Amino acid sequence: MHLYRPLTIAIALLFTLCLFSACTSPLGPANQTPVPTPNASPSVDVGIAPINMTTDQNTVSFYQAKNNLKNSEPLSLNQFQKVTRVLFIQGGNLDESGNAERWVFGINKGDINELRVYDHSGWTILPWNYTISADELNLDQVIPPATLFDENKDQILGSSSSTVPVQRDLELRNGTYTITITSDGTPEIFMYNATTGAAIENHE
Repeated sequence: MHLYRPLTIAIALLFTLCLFSACTSPLGPANQTPVPTPNASPSVDVGIAPINMTTDQNTVSFYQAKNNLKNSEPLSLNQFQKVTRVLFIQGGNLDESGNAERWVFGINKGDINELRVYDHSGWTILPWNYTISADELNLDQVIPPATLFDENKDQILGSSSSTVPVQRDLELRNGTYTITITSDGTPEIFMYNATTGAAIENHE
């Protein structure tokens, strides 16, 4: 008879322990509905979220270089001359969208000529101790290279199925775009009106 009393107490303690631990037990009812958090956004399983891929980080657009040109003024080699004249622009290794690895602006400031080179890392200013034989460019009156490429894609881009590496370099001077396309070591030169984008016959 005395053996039943400790057993009864142990069963009572075990029942009490189970009663208080039921709400935290990981073995609760399988169909238990979780309580929603007020004002919480619903969780939706959309699988793998798409990632917005950008273009080649080593190229920059003409718009970007042009719009940032004023930011290069504090780096000029001639801080005394306020008038900046853009005499030519060169784009190096352009992609099919008309973006370039670098843009070079030939600048005249009084008695000093300088090259302002813009790429994905910013501006670099170089002295240019040579005469620049070119008229001042009005950048608001020329079509951007992206538009030029789009209007003349058959000539500039050629066959998209070609597996031969192609390099495209551009120069804007005296109202004319000159594009040099080098493929398999052989260069081709195409010229276009910088205002209209129309092809200019090359008489060379």
